[in-house]
Formats: sequence, structure tokens, C-alpha cells
Amino acid sequence: MSQKKQIVVAVSGGFDPIHIGHVRLFKEAKKLGDKLVVILNNDNWLEKKKGYVFMPQKERREVIQAIDCVDEVVFTKHPKNPKDMTVCRELKELKPHVFANGGDRKGKNIVIPEVQVCREINCRDIYNIGYGGKIQSSSWLLSKYLQNFGPRRSIEIKKVLSEIKKSIRNSKAKTDPSLKLKVAELILGLMNKKGGFGLFVILGWKDKWRSYTDLPDAEQDIYVKHPVNIRRLGSSTKYDIAATVDFDGAILIDSKGNIVHSGIIIEGLKPRSVADKINPGKFKDLSEQFGFKQKVHSRHLSAITCSYIFDGTTVFTVSEENDSFHVFEHGQIAYSL
Repeated sequence: MSQKKQIVVAVSGGFDPIHIGHVRLFKEAKKLGDKLVVILNNDNWLEKKKGYVFMPQKERREVIQAIDCVDEVVFTKHPKNPKDMTVCRELKELKPHVFANGGDRKGKNIVIPEVQVCREINCRDIYNIGYGGKIQSSSWLLSKYLQNFGPRRSIEIKKVLSEIKKSIRNSKAKTDPSLKLKVAELILGLMNKKGGFGLFVILGWKDKWRSYTDLPDAEQDIYVKHPVNIRRLGSSTKYDIAATVDFDGAILIDSKGNIVHSGIIIEGLKPRSVADKINPGKFKDLSEQFGFKQKVHSRHLSAITCSYIFDGTTVFTVSEENDSFHVFEHGQIAYSL
């Protein structure tokens, strides 16, 4: 009598640090089969995505292995500064029967590398696993913890908004100036409340640019099911952006002020090519070529590049390293604090 074939389920992520949303994902995924394998993005992947590692990969693995429903944890093989941020290689090696994700692809003909691999290895890709929506972000948990240490920055918001208004007076980005100021006011308010967080906001987003994103992976964020408009924050909105937005990646806002997505990875930008178009010549590094006064995190290089490639957008960044704030338009630094 032959034994029943074991159904293997795989999930993937950085899980840095792990939180209740991750545990719920694991528990729900395990119900889809007999064995749960967690594909754990390694430290190189985290360095590329976030710019830092909070818990080293071996510690993350040990914590996840201690969860009852998890049967095995495998590291990804991403090299330093990886160009491929997917887990396609690991899926091909594991050949699971099910690949479970927290996102939701329903109704959208989006093709991502992992989906293609699942077709090749006859693996079902299932979405919207877990319950309660995007209830926490690892980056938000870290920044919420860090804000308890050291003095917070005190920004004179009205003064800064006045300065921004002057700096974008002749802007080529045609999004309503009042909406730009509303987004800036929101970000500056967050900076006064908390420290140690990074932020990347693209205002004026259009769906035609989605090929630069990992939108299917991020559709678990709460704003997909519960739309929020920036103009109405603080009045009729059900969800507080500061408590629910995913700080791990870019936040996309359309020209009407609707939050389209949060937690998005922007890929394929080629900042060096853009820098050579904007300001050709010899420079010690990309930071100098783009006009920054000192070397900056790759997030800011990506942001200023976005403002050029995604023509007509206004891009905002906050640095978790030094609490700096920037506004970019058409590949230029429109304002910095």
C-alpha cells in the first residue's frame, strides 16, 4: 500500500522582524498542505530592499523554526546588491505544490516571475493568505520602537511648507500644488511624531508605470480594500496612515490624492543612466552627480530617478539614518531639509 504523497507549501519573505501578521500567514499556509517551507530572504536581499538588517538571517531562521506550524526554513541565495529580487531560483529547487502569498491578484492580468515559475513546475500560486489584512509592517514596528530613544526632531511645519511652496512655484510636475503641500504636511507631521523611519512617496502615480513595480506582491496592503484619499486624512478616513501604511517600500499616490498602494519595490530604474542624461561629466559618485551635498542612501537615488522617469510626478523621501527630508521633481532636488 503506497503512502499518500506529501503536499509541500512554500511561503517567502524577509520577516525582519517577525510579527503577528507573519505568524498568521504561516498558520493559514500550513492548512493548505502537509509540510510548510519558509523561503527566508537573506541579509543581502534585506540590505538591497531596506538598506539595513535588523535581525541577521540566522537569528530570523531560529525564531521562525520555533513556530510549531513551520517544518523547514531555507535561505535565499541572493548575492550582494542583487538585481533579481525574486525567489524563482528557490521555487525551482524546492518544487513545492503550493506557493502561498498574502497579496491578492484577483481581476488583474499581471505577470510576475514567480507566477511563471509556478506554471513551469506545476505549482499552485495562492493569494490573500492570512487574515486581518496588512496589520503590521516590520519597518513600522522598528521605527515605533526607536522613537523612544533620543530627542525627536522639531520641525516648524508652516515655515517649511512655505519654503516648499516657493521652491515648486515653477514646477513642471502638474499635480495640484495644494496636494503636494498636503502630502508634505503629512510627512513632516510624521517626522515630528516619530524618528528612525524611512519613507518613499510618489505623488502623481499612473498605472502605465506598473512594469517598474512588484505590485502583485504588495496587494495585501490595507489601502487596496479600504481606499484612502490624502485630502481627507484626519476627517472621514477609517485608517490612520501612520499606523497602517507599509513603510518597507514606496507609497504610490495618484494625481487625485488616492493612495494606490504601499510597500512597493521599484525596479529597473538605472539611476546612473538618468544621472548621465541630467548632468553628464565626471563625479566621485552618483550622489554628487545628482546634486546631493553628501553621499546618500540608495533610496534617495531611486527617488530622484523616479521623478525623472515617471514624468510629472513629485517624489518625497525621508531618511531613517539622519531624518533628512527631500522633494524631487524631474530629476532635480526641488527641496531638502
